[in-house]
Amino acid sequence: MKTACIVLMMITFVFVVSTSATAEKAGIRPSDVAGEPTAFCKVLKEPDAILLGGWKGVHTNFWKGKSAHDPVQFFLKKYGDQYAIYFYRSKEHGGGKDMRGWRNFTINGNLMDSGTGIRLFAENGEVFFSYERGAKEKPTKLTLIPGSESW
Repeated sequence: MKTACIVLMMITFVFVVSTSATAEKAGIRPSDVAGEPTAFCKVLKEPDAILLGGWKGVHTNFWKGKSAHDPVQFFLKKYGDQYAIYFYRSKEHGGGKDMRGWRNFTINGNLMDSGTGIRLFAENGEVFFSYERGAKEKPTKLTLIPGSESW
């Protein structure tokens, strides 16, 4: 019985530590967006103010008959007279590949377009993510990352 309790405690400890490490790794952290960006956006029209700051959500998409739930986040900030977007997405299919970093989006008011199918946009006071590759998928509503306004 004592051995079983010790084994159970060790399994619980390993699970908690590995879960914490995974959660810590994922998403955008303040340190990711500190300092000078390595890429800036092309601005056709100033972005809708609601797009500034950090936004997050989980995008559900379908690929080869299977659904996947991909965490998506972005952070938009103005640097002098330029804007920069830090983008994060973890793809469930494709080996769990993480995409993160400063990206060259085109900003046109309420729409920010990557040129590769990724669109971030504001509509009726809400922020959305969509990915279009042939078939149009339902946009995912994003929520503000708590505290990101001060990053």
